[in-house]
Amino acid sequence: MRSMARSLGVRIAVASTVVFGSLVLLAADWAAASPPPAPPKFWSPGRCERVLHMYGDREGGWTVKGHGFHIGLVICVGTGGPHDCKSTSDHRSRGYSRFTVFSRSRYVGGVVRSFTLATRGGPGLIRQEHHAGDQYVGWPADYYMSPASVSLLATGVSPARFRPLVAPLAARLMQQENAIACTGT
Repeated sequence: MRSMARSLGVRIAVASTVVFGSLVLLAADWAAASPPPAPPKFWSPGRCERVLHMYGDREGGWTVKGHGFHIGLVICVGTGGPHDCKSTSDHRSRGYSRFTVFSRSRYVGGVVRSFTLATRGGPGLIRQEHHAGDQYVGWPADYYMSPASVSLLATGVSPARFRPLVAPLAARLMQQENAIACTGT
């Protein structure tokens, strides 16, 4: 009886070791198979606006003095010059890795601000994280904001007055960017 119990104990120990070792090997294979970080994303202005509509109001932004603000109504304009844009293969549209964003908070009396948003990190940019970023399909990408770029444009602006207020500014920026050829890396 003792030898049978000892034999059973040895079998359980061996089986446990084999199972544990297999799990360790599977974890190592899984970690090695993880894809490397994706190259910088080039978004359309529409995608920039969708991402901010999905998470901007909850996540908000920060001023250089550390004051938080909400992002409600949004207009994104691709900016940054030749290295921050990439033309599609048919040259009909462009994607950008840097945007000037005009936003009206739905809270705090309709405050309108502008700020810089980027799809990749850099000096002076703070990461705005959303779960795991572009890693999972359907989750919005991480983006970066520049607190130093936050400018107060107006206060007490109604939703109906937001677009007429920022449209001339956005049009001027778009005209400047469209005059520049993209090199997109």
